[in-house]
Amino acid sequence: MHKLGGAYAIAAMAYGTQTVPRVEKVVGPGGLYVTAAKLLVSMDVAIDMPAGPSEVVVVADDKADPNLVALDLLAQAEHGATSHAILITWSR
Repeated sequence: MHKLGGAYAIAAMAYGTQTVPRVEKVVGPGGLYVTAAKLLVSMDVAIDMPAGPSEVVVVADDKADPNLVALDLLAQAEHGATSHAILITWSR
């Protein structure tokens, strides 16, 4: 098991290094640089998909639990500045 992250990890797993063996498929989410790296290596190793920024739209009425609504929004917003978390409600 290796603890790796970022675009460097994508390259290491796709092509192998002295300490990281080459893998058959690179999967999992990542930011802009990880997505770019996955696209670059996709001709040489299988990837799951090039994931884009996280997005969520929560539609909530006055019966919705505000704590759960907030958690749903924050779960996506924490992925970075390019993520979108939108709340649509008629409740005050």
